[in-house]
Amino acid sequence: MGVIRVLAADIVNKIAAGEVIERPASVVKELVENALDAGARKLVVEIEEGGRKLVRITDDGCGMAPEDLPLAFAPHATSKLASVDDLFKVGTFGFRGEALASIGSVARVRIASRPKGATDGAEITMDAGMLAALKPAGGPEGTAVEVRDLFHAVPARRKFLRSIDVELEHVDEAVTRAAIAHPGVRFELVVDGDRRRILAPAKEPRERIAAFFGQEIADSLVDVRAETPSASFEALVAPPKYARLSLKWQFVYLNGRFIRDRVLTRAINEAYHETLPHGRYPIVFLFLRVPAGEVDVNVHPTKIEVRFRQVWRVHDLLLGALRQRLLGSELAPRLDPGSLAERPFVPMRPSHQEIVEFFTGNQAEALVQAPALLTTGQRVFQLHDRYLVEEVEEGIRIIDQHALHERVMLESLRKQYATSDMPKQRLLLPASVEVDPREKAVLDEHRTVLESMGFLIEDFGPSSVAVRAVPALLSASDPGRLVRDFLEVAKEHAQTEKKHGHAVPLLDRALEFLACRAAVKFGERLAPEEIERLLKDAGELDFSSTCAHGRPTAIRLTLDDLERFFKRRR
Repeated sequence: MGVIRVLAADIVNKIAAGEVIERPASVVKELVENALDAGARKLVVEIEEGGRKLVRITDDGCGMAPEDLPLAFAPHATSKLASVDDLFKVGTFGFRGEALASIGSVARVRIASRPKGATDGAEITMDAGMLAALKPAGGPEGTAVEVRDLFHAVPARRKFLRSIDVELEHVDEAVTRAAIAHPGVRFELVVDGDRRRILAPAKEPRERIAAFFGQEIADSLVDVRAETPSASFEALVAPPKYARLSLKWQFVYLNGRFIRDRVLTRAINEAYHETLPHGRYPIVFLFLRVPAGEVDVNVHPTKIEVRFRQVWRVHDLLLGALRQRLLGSELAPRLDPGSLAERPFVPMRPSHQEIVEFFTGNQAEALVQAPALLTTGQRVFQLHDRYLVEEVEEGIRIIDQHALHERVMLESLRKQYATSDMPKQRLLLPASVEVDPREKAVLDEHRTVLESMGFLIEDFGPSSVAVRAVPALLSASDPGRLVRDFLEVAKEHAQTEKKHGHAVPLLDRALEFLACRAAVKFGERLAPEEIERLLKDAGELDFSSTCAHGRPTAIRLTLDDLERFFKRRR
């Protein structure tokens, strides 16, 4: 006797519920999207006990005719699709016809709806997959959906729900995502009878962002736009100083739908890469528009993942526009000594004390006697072989010599690579480096990258390689150490890609590694002509505010800052 059987409808629906409905926030997301598809201009989301006991969504949309209410609970019943062709030009949020059937199979659900212009409405209920008879009902135009006792029909799933506070946090996140993308719609969130959020219609997403994340973040956001025949976007991006330790502050929308996409996330983080330290991620609100035929939104039950026909074109458009905007901005941080002047005296570390003494006269003669290195006549001196203190028009600039030179070297290396002019230095005697099989495989895998940078590495026995050439910039460095360093860079790159699904291209990381190794060291004495050359080269760059690792190259103190600090202002 055969063992294959057709599953019963209630089992099918419960399986579908497991794919679509993970927690109360999933119910909120699906029902809010249905309301938006119905043209709602006002949405009220009510929850009790984190959504376990009740989720109620009330909208003022177009409503549903009585004869449509029973079909709303039928699996794969939808008003959004009429043919196969429609599946590849979806312009709505809900189109699979799974949400209400899935929710109704695991909870107690009631829908009451009155179409616009109708004098009467109707209601229908479903409890654990059992549909009740249709009944007349009053109420305002629009639709109200109540979901009670989520997962009561599948207790094993209910056990996996988290605490009320955690589930509430997820619900709030679902409302946040929808409200930011649809600022013209009024949203209300009611938690256990308390109106937690009341969001009046707004003209633009920035107003909603202020409501959720604060006015300071909203005011800091920079508008970036780009457009091609196949895609366009508007992004609101925060300066690097607001970066966070997770990706939760990156909101990506495709045609109004919140999505997650590794390639787009990669483009965003690549754009910020040189302005942020490792492990920090920028705040970005991205609103992408792509013709419906250029994207498949039917690849995930919850529609949070999509498939682009030409995703790398979108990636390049986004990366190029964001990087141009970011690197064209003045990102160097400024000290704010105003607050320091209010504090009790605390002994400074020697380097800080040195700066204060310098500008209060103890070393004034040194400044006067320092060579006027630049054609502008501005004066510079080196502090403790670590920092450069430069007189600028509005005050002073304190420069991290290693960080600034690293940026200069990186831009130089990029130009050399772009013109296929990366000079190499052949070694008189090849350097032998011991490697294990895994390390040798890594070197083989990335041999093209290594050769493009000026390395020439050959196999030399079963457990070693011979380094015959190194980049000319690093000719004085230990070849073995350079190979070891590259292996560490490649390992870190692979781990980042595995953990986050994206990483800065290895070539970029390798060029940054070269720039760091070639730059003057922290604590290295510089001759006046070396200082002059460094500042001249940096002045010719379009962007020099951070090093390759995202650390600032300089801080500024204006004359106003200094006068406030020394209490010379009244």
